[in-house]
Amino acid sequence: MPFAAIAVLSLLTPLDVYREGPYDSSVPKPEATLGYAPGTTRITTFRDQERTLQAISAKASSRMRMWDYGKSTEGRPLRLMAFSSPKNIGRLEEIRKEHERLGKGEKVETLPIVWINECIHGNEPASFESAMVLAYTLAASNSPRIRAILDKSVVVVNPVYNPDGHERFAVYYNSIALSDGDSGAFEKQEPGLVYGRVNHYRFDMNRDRISLTQDETVAEVREMMRWNPQVYVDQHGQVENYFFPPNPMSVNANVDRNRLNKWTDYFGRATARAFDARGWSYYVKDIFDLYYPGYLDTFTSLTGAVGMTHETDGSKFLVDQRDDGSEVTLQSSMEKHLNSALAVAEATSGNQKLLDDYRTFKARAVSGESAGKFKRVVVTGPRLELERLGRQLLRAGVESGLAQEEWSQADSHDYWSATDAVTSQRFPTGSLVIDIAQGQGAIAKTLLEPQSDFEPEFFKAQREKKKTAPEGEEYPGPEGSEFYDLTGWALPYAYNLAAWWCESAPPVKSSDAMLRNPVLASVRFDGGQDARDQLIDEVSAYAVRYRSIQDIQRVAIAQAQGFRVRVTTKPMKLGEQASDRAEYPAGTFLILAGRNEPKALPKLRAIFGPDLQLLKTGYPEDGRQGPGSESTVALKTPKIAIVFGNGSSWAGAGSIWFSMERVWKIPFTAISSTRLSGDLSEFTSIVIPGGTSATVAGKLKDWVSGGGNLVVLGNPGWALGSAGFVDLKASEGDNESLPGALFRAKLDRRSRLSYGYDRDEIAVPISGDRFYTKRKEGGSVVTLGEGKKFLTGFDFEGTEKALDNAVWLQDVPVGRGHAVIFTEDPTDRCLWPGLDKLVLNAMLLR
Repeated sequence: MPFAAIAVLSLLTPLDVYREGPYDSSVPKPEATLGYAPGTTRITTFRDQERTLQAISAKASSRMRMWDYGKSTEGRPLRLMAFSSPKNIGRLEEIRKEHERLGKGEKVETLPIVWINECIHGNEPASFESAMVLAYTLAASNSPRIRAILDKSVVVVNPVYNPDGHERFAVYYNSIALSDGDSGAFEKQEPGLVYGRVNHYRFDMNRDRISLTQDETVAEVREMMRWNPQVYVDQHGQVENYFFPPNPMSVNANVDRNRLNKWTDYFGRATARAFDARGWSYYVKDIFDLYYPGYLDTFTSLTGAVGMTHETDGSKFLVDQRDDGSEVTLQSSMEKHLNSALAVAEATSGNQKLLDDYRTFKARAVSGESAGKFKRVVVTGPRLELERLGRQLLRAGVESGLAQEEWSQADSHDYWSATDAVTSQRFPTGSLVIDIAQGQGAIAKTLLEPQSDFEPEFFKAQREKKKTAPEGEEYPGPEGSEFYDLTGWALPYAYNLAAWWCESAPPVKSSDAMLRNPVLASVRFDGGQDARDQLIDEVSAYAVRYRSIQDIQRVAIAQAQGFRVRVTTKPMKLGEQASDRAEYPAGTFLILAGRNEPKALPKLRAIFGPDLQLLKTGYPEDGRQGPGSESTVALKTPKIAIVFGNGSSWAGAGSIWFSMERVWKIPFTAISSTRLSGDLSEFTSIVIPGGTSATVAGKLKDWVSGGGNLVVLGNPGWALGSAGFVDLKASEGDNESLPGALFRAKLDRRSRLSYGYDRDEIAVPISGDRFYTKRKEGGSVVTLGEGKKFLTGFDFEGTEKALDNAVWLQDVPVGRGHAVIFTEDPTDRCLWPGLDKLVLNAMLLR
């Protein structure tokens, strides 16, 4: 009999997942609503899960509450369920408020809360299916075990974190599924455009808790912090055997490693007992580390919870074969998630020591004790950039404020200094102030500190990996490093802003009103009729200094409304009287009064607000540069195209898509890579993300040569060499692959791509083992110098030498056009706001 037929027969006999009887017969089992047992004949869709959970809730209101906490990007409701005994459900809001006090480090008697998160990766459906069986078990079971869990704890369940990605995958898979266990079966070839792991914008949301950009992430973090759980389980799939913690090294130091390792061992042993009783295989302390704070488990551990990732073995399909030929089904994977969730909930219930350790962790955060000398961070720079950073921190629960006075501190450490010397620093009004002594102090320290510590033994082991094989051996070769993701992310570097950390936090008057109220932050000055009249009378030009991304955003808005805009390539000093004389650096935007429609000019104030400067004369008072000089250049009204894929594959465009649509709000056209062989004349710029490539010869090269502007976001190999746009030489030697760190780079201030920056040094992310050397012919806009340039993360011995004189951003003139080549994607995960101006300049300043 064919394997597929055997698989189908096995699916016709559902596994017994209801082992916690007796059950309340008035509460419907999931199959009563669905018409099939979860995990069997199909992957359940979002609406069918919704119907199932609503049916359970309607009959079990004494044991559960269900509520919406937000909406997905595509508008699907995001829901939570809370389960406990009728007595506890009756005082659920009171319990939540008790946990608010606990989260401030206060002593309070309450029940522990365990949070079970399902399906953050939409094409890992086992947890999506298990959510329905878990909900039924907690709502209907009258077994002594379940009743004890409900009496002594609150279990919060998120049935689907990523409904948009799950729906893409489920609808596609159900449309072609034959329950074929063969690993090469057609139903197992998930197209790149479907790829349900990620959300609408194709973000991996289990990497999003640094930038905190996605609607689903923001809503879930906000709600999770309202409840302050002690345990947080994030259920995933699919690996060869089931994984649950303890984790391997490295574990982020700010979670309190001793605390976390103690409790993950406790919960790991509880889960192991449940699995041993069923004869199920599993593994611990391997692969899935807890270092990068963008993970759900790391982030929640930094809030004081015991954050854990559970990876079920087996299949995201209805049936699959393991490497030894044994069969694994979606339902068996679902059943293991059900049992691990119940094992953790049982180990949590009534655990007073767990509550005590949580309170101690929060009390040490509030007092600042756990932060050591790292008491305060001060960041200076353009107001709008500081507000953006402050709002990002606020989404993570971290409080900050804009200083309303000047002050000095003698215990300051400059982030950008080559040494960590203590200096005295005077900070201006308007500085962003973050005091680490607060409820989410561990998150604040993790996101802001210049360098996080690795375990010494882990650090040493990674440095010695290369020595595990003779030099030059290719097979089997040396052991690879054990990093699972990025190792450097410190936000002052990510924003490319001046910053200091301080060893004390004396009182400073500050306000967070502009951070908490986006409406206040976006208020525009009008000035009344007199100001509007002044816009027309006796004005030579209008100037906007380029300080933040909002400035170039507004320029794009003005261009879309028909204004002709120029940009200065040299500094100007203008003003007839000494009192109103002002300097305008290269990169200042100009709207010449004589070249724009007079009736439209009052609109400029609405667009630019108080940042719009009126120039009554174009006569330069110092030097020869003025609004009418040859050193000003007209900007094209942008028409931007972004390659999204080729109709079946995805180009890795998620980050630039989100940035354009939600952050920068700049219109664009999404095109297929096949369009590159056609007529491109309507576009001023074309962006090619790092997940795809193109053929340089033909229409694309003709378009660039004719004045087009091509922007390559990472993985630029296809655009290099004799057949490409530029021949960049790769660095020599056997470089070890960097796990994602930040390095100090130099910015060529002569280039238009540098406009808007007020510093010569910036931080850039570098990963992998292929580095390119800057060209003596020029055009290398962002380069790494010689000597010390490592800023944060992890690097190997020899990495800095390999990066000597490396190029990170190359601008190549091609005929009348340009090819702008980023060796790394500056928009990746929206982690690097300080590089946004480079990308915007590359697209718009042509």
